[in-house]
Amino acid sequence: MKRNSNEDNSQSSIRNAPRLKKHNGKRKHRSPGGMSTIALILVIAFFVILPLSLLGFEIGRVNLVRSELQNVTDAAALAGTAALASSPQGMTYMQVQDLAMQVAYQTFQQNSILDVGFEPGNVVCNNNNGVVGTNPPLHSAILNITLVDQNGAPQPTGSTTATTIRVNSYYNLKTVFASSILPIMPSAVVSAVSDGGLPKLDIILCYDLSGSMDDQTPVNFVRRYWDPALNYVNYSSVGNGKIYDVCGPPPTGTGLNCLRPQNLAYASYPSPSNSSPKIFSEGAFPSPNSLMGLRANSLNYPAGSLPAPLAAATRYPDGTLVPEQGKPPGNFDPTTPSNLNGNGVNPSAYGNGFTDMIVQVPSAGGFSFPNIQTCLEASRGNMESAAILKQSQGGGLINPSLPAAQPGYYNAYWNGVQSIADPIAASRTAASDFFYIMNVSSNGHFAMSTFADAAGTASSSVWSGTNISIDSAYTGGGTGAFPVPLIALDQSQSNYDTVRDAINGAAGTPPLGPTGKTNIAESLQRAIAELTNTTKYRPGAKRAIVLFTDGVPNLPVSTAQAAADAITQARAASSAGIPIYTIGLSQNPAIKPAEDQLLGDNRNGSGNGIAAQSGNGAIYISVGAASQLRQAFQTIARSLVVLQ
Repeated sequence: MKRNSNEDNSQSSIRNAPRLKKHNGKRKHRSPGGMSTIALILVIAFFVILPLSLLGFEIGRVNLVRSELQNVTDAAALAGTAALASSPQGMTYMQVQDLAMQVAYQTFQQNSILDVGFEPGNVVCNNNNGVVGTNPPLHSAILNITLVDQNGAPQPTGSTTATTIRVNSYYNLKTVFASSILPIMPSAVVSAVSDGGLPKLDIILCYDLSGSMDDQTPVNFVRRYWDPALNYVNYSSVGNGKIYDVCGPPPTGTGLNCLRPQNLAYASYPSPSNSSPKIFSEGAFPSPNSLMGLRANSLNYPAGSLPAPLAAATRYPDGTLVPEQGKPPGNFDPTTPSNLNGNGVNPSAYGNGFTDMIVQVPSAGGFSFPNIQTCLEASRGNMESAAILKQSQGGGLINPSLPAAQPGYYNAYWNGVQSIADPIAASRTAASDFFYIMNVSSNGHFAMSTFADAAGTASSSVWSGTNISIDSAYTGGGTGAFPVPLIALDQSQSNYDTVRDAINGAAGTPPLGPTGKTNIAESLQRAIAELTNTTKYRPGAKRAIVLFTDGVPNLPVSTAQAAADAITQARAASSAGIPIYTIGLSQNPAIKPAEDQLLGDNRNGSGNGIAAQSGNGAIYISVGAASQLRQAFQTIARSLVVLQ
């Protein structure tokens, strides 16, 4: 059958027409290359990107734990070092170091890592025993504490050269994804190390020895006289109380001392707070003094100063301890013992007149002091034997209030006064403890500049004022040398024993005691000279000054000039990079505002004073009681603690 040409052409057109893609649910064809790309992306995402993300999370978590562990380790090292700087007096090196390591361990236990709290069950501590653990169980820590010297070399417990606590810690944490999804690392151990200790330190203490350093001591003013009605020596109290309160001096304090040199004539401060100044029997106030000669019979006074009968009396020779030992009162006339005014001396001339200022010592050196009368006679050396005591009473009866005499009373009394004089006794203890703490916990070299009217210039320096023990007008109490030493800095040795001996007395040298006025500037100047002398301080050592005073300076010239000079020295210390840590004791509230202004660090309401002007991290500590001095010195010791 013959096809129609038109029909053939139509079919041909259909065959040659372009094919249309199917949409809307109709079949679509994809390239094989596209399918491969998608598969590759999925493989990369699952096997590369996801593990990398998980690894990044784990790394971040480990770093967080490491940071927290470092903080905990730092805290442990600092706490241990602070324990070194607060160790009680009397502990051995081994005891101090064991305490410090225990405090470091306890501090570590009181912390946590993430949500894991530490306790004895999950912390093992190796305290300088040579064992080093590095792989603790899961969620546990190992603490390795080592004592090292200034050069980082390990030291045995008890070593005098161990100055640093090295705390090395390890903690094992469980991973999150790496232990569950991809069990390739079930746990990770992180570590931290921290060295805590006092730096290599050259330090000098500027120590106030002015007369006010015993002004808070309770004393008794006593008139000792021959009483013919009793036929023995009698005693009359003319006042008692703290030196400052009884004498009513200016706020800067009094030069009257319970320790030698006593300067008893300084009891005559006339002031609004003291309407009845005490009159020392041998002093120049009033002039003429009708009590002159009452203290002891037959002493060598200046010509014309004594009543003629007493001046001519030479019956009693000087004693072996002090000239007045064994001598009865000046109004005792053995030729006429019934005369109250014997030898022309009237013991009742002044109701406020006194012969002795005495501290009630309860007991000392195995000796009992039941009353003031015993203290008085012991202070003169009259209690050394029955014969001396009887002679000192006029050679007849002995006042029944006195116990039996025996050798040693004299030294026991004065040693007892040394131990309770306030605040000088507490300040000696606090200063000694400070040097002890610094010595056991640092590579320290020490020096000391003491000051009164002037600062000491050598270890043998003494007070530049009178060396007469009782008063400048009275030689009967003997003489002495009253230390105001400078213990110089030494590159080759710590000077620890030398400084401590200077504070507490040794080899016949008495402990530091109150002497004269207050010259802070000169002491600071000498301290700065020591710490800037390249032949004395050690290169690389931290240098510091600690200034302790119970008031404000009144030398040179005046209080205002003295304060200005002290500030000038503080600025000189600042230029040399030397901080001046200041401790102000203000048991007399009237002195505190001026003290805060002069010594202040510009904090807590204190002034822009010596601590602030010296800078370099110096602080000022104000205390109102001698019992707080040890804590004040410890605060300064702790402030020197650093992470090395």
